[in-house]
Amino acid sequence: MADERARWLALVGIGLLVALGAMVLLRPAAAPTEAQRIDALGAQLRCPDCQGLSVADSPTRSAQEIRRQVAELVAGGATDDEVRDHFVARYGEWVLLAPASPVPWLVPTAVLIAGVLGLGAWLMRRPSPVAAPSAGPALDDAERRRLHEEAEALDA
Repeated sequence: MADERARWLALVGIGLLVALGAMVLLRPAAAPTEAQRIDALGAQLRCPDCQGLSVADSPTRSAQEIRRQVAELVAGGATDDEVRDHFVARYGEWVLLAPASPVPWLVPTAVLIAGVLGLGAWLMRRPSPVAAPSAGPALDDAERRRLHEEAEALDA
């Protein structure tokens, strides 16, 4: 009886933990502030001078100007997509640190999968290594004694 009660309590506890986790994960997120949007957009745009850094990370004058323009567009009511489209129209698709199309992300994955499959096919087609020679027919007792005596004669 006590064992069954402990099981039920454990199941109820697990159920409550799952429900609490679902509530935390599914609750609506607070709308980002204007400053958070500006920072997030700056992190998505490539600096035209540094090209390896985002506008948010770059100290150059061009990055400062782009951050100012982002703040101006956000303050003017532009959506995130409109801000990104504005800079893509001005600088081209390369200004986005993450490509808009999933193709650039899929190509390396496809190449990796093809390489693994090719390696697997090559390993399957390779000729098997040469088998070790068989031990030959089993020796009878008389032959075994003779070989033993020869070996002892060599040791002497």
